[in-house]
Amino acid sequence: MGFLIRRNLPLAWAGWADSFQRPPENPLQHPWKHLGGGESYINSSEELVCTEQIVNADGRGPSFEWMPFTPNWGFEMELWYPVEGLDAQNFIVAFTNTWVNVESTYLHAPMVVFRHNPVAGGQTVWYTEADSMVSEFVSRSKQWATPAGFTGQTLTLRVWVENDEYMRIWLNGYYVGSSMVSPDYALGPGRRCVRLINRSYCNVWIRWVNSYDRPGTVPPKTVWSSIVYDDFNRSDGAVANGWTQLGTDAGIVSNRYTHTGTNTNSVGLIRDVGDLVGRARIEAIVRNPSSTADGSLMLFCNSAGTQALVANIYSNHIYLGRMTSSANGTPSFFDFQDIGVTVSDGDKLAFSVYNEMCWLEINDVPVLYAGNVHDVVPDTNQYAGLRVRRDGSDGVKFDDVRIYSGVGI
Repeated sequence: MGFLIRRNLPLAWAGWADSFQRPPENPLQHPWKHLGGGESYINSSEELVCTEQIVNADGRGPSFEWMPFTPNWGFEMELWYPVEGLDAQNFIVAFTNTWVNVESTYLHAPMVVFRHNPVAGGQTVWYTEADSMVSEFVSRSKQWATPAGFTGQTLTLRVWVENDEYMRIWLNGYYVGSSMVSPDYALGPGRRCVRLINRSYCNVWIRWVNSYDRPGTVPPKTVWSSIVYDDFNRSDGAVANGWTQLGTDAGIVSNRYTHTGTNTNSVGLIRDVGDLVGRARIEAIVRNPSSTADGSLMLFCNSAGTQALVANIYSNHIYLGRMTSSANGTPSFFDFQDIGVTVSDGDKLAFSVYNEMCWLEINDVPVLYAGNVHDVVPDTNQYAGLRVRRDGSDGVKFDDVRIYSGVGI
């Protein structure tokens, strides 16, 4: 079953669902195909059976022909995975080329992995990237404890992809985790199809799948309404103008907000922007970014400056995370996502939070995302601002700052 809404390809929306409600198929028929060795089939109970293939070096398994059309898309499925025993076993949901234009052994793909390994880690959910079946836990990976045990219960997986470069994962309705997709494994037109790979001693039974386009979580720029702007174009010294500074080693110098002391420390600059109900954005022009000392854009900060969502900025790296102690002195951070990227003098950086997701833009181009951020920092915190730091030399300075609200949109 599917739907297609189309005027031309950039505006096309598609969705493809399969509940396998048809007579048994062995071998599989269109729109499915089994790739590699072994075999998968549709049984008399109207389930897609991914057969046990513990020795699986070629990525064998069933692949779905249909795929979403737009960069913002999702995939969902219900499955029964009765895995047990002491040996490490995996069931893999890989996203790659459709079977109609790929050889059976091709895999180069981002993956969601159900991993059963009682000796080391128990049952976990992974994001990983692999060129081949022998490398899927060697390449870039993240892992999380599963919110639902695999054995003996129905599992429902939901994967959302944003702009073909950021993946979020839920299991049985619980948020699991997220990851950026490495450029070498980029998704895109022709590379949004699912391939199911069972490296277990048991079969996996798939009861339905749904692959679909969806509205992007990142909203259009028109949702934002400017509520505060400061260009720091006034006399050197204290910032004032409605701001509260946390610490003393910072201020305005030559129309920029910067660290002014010789101490190795951080200083925060915050202001009350009201209750923005989880939708806020802060932009700034940065000057003289450093590879040794960072600075921050901060949203949903508390009045004491001891808790906030932050984008920490170096000249060669960006981190999205939460601040867990005072912006004044030596704050601590917990990183959600990070990326190596060049930040140049004069770049405009924007940090946004909208409906539980945050992202960082450089010159209006999103480069990094993180999900479910209000699980750890409440959206009722009403302060936003900047942080500057010195560590041997000054970190980033700020030419200006603008804060936006997305409330009511």
